[in-house]
Amino acid sequence: MIDFPPELELHLARNPVIASVFGIEAVPGFLASDCRTCILAHLELHQLEGALRILDQAGKFTFVNIDACSGLGQDKGALEYLKKIGTKAIVSTRTSQIQRANQMGMVTMQKVFVTDRSNLPRSRSAIEQSKPHLVQLMPWPVVSHLSAGELAGLSPFIAAGFVLTAGDVATALKEGAKGISTSAAELWDLAVRRAPDAKPPTSATNTAKEHTL
Repeated sequence: MIDFPPELELHLARNPVIASVFGIEAVPGFLASDCRTCILAHLELHQLEGALRILDQAGKFTFVNIDACSGLGQDKGALEYLKKIGTKAIVSTRTSQIQRANQMGMVTMQKVFVTDRSNLPRSRSAIEQSKPHLVQLMPWPVVSHLSAGELAGLSPFIAAGFVLTAGDVATALKEGAKGISTSAAELWDLAVRRAPDAKPPTSATNTAKEHTL
């Protein structure tokens, strides 16, 4: 398993919002945003290589949700194929896929659903076993109901599911999220942090973006 990539650390430090890009038609909107990190899902197999190449050339860091891309989910050779076409990172609910991706030197994010306390031990056990780089914790509102110890077993976590407003983004970060994933394009640029030498914001929109943090 590789260490947490400095490139991804830098992207999340500048903008902790991760764009959930559903379908090839959503890629141009993400490319036009200041968001640096995305999760690709619902792409056809023949679309993946081209999309990854374009996103890489644009300096974006891309996770591929292998559970939500046609032709990948149940294929034993899926990870080998993704590695071959230059995939840096994957998202999956499956412990076995996360473990194999770790061994192949890919960055991993394991998606877990905590719908009630009865499945919390199972989720923590899966994370302990697979050791992903990140945990995509769903749904996000459950975070406020977890103890510090419970949350530590599911960290570092990305808050996902029902992240709908600027207030949700700010609250999730205050609750300890390393990032937030959302398909709401209006939130992708929301949490951009200016570099120390950057020019001050010149519009009310930019001011509002920084004020959310």
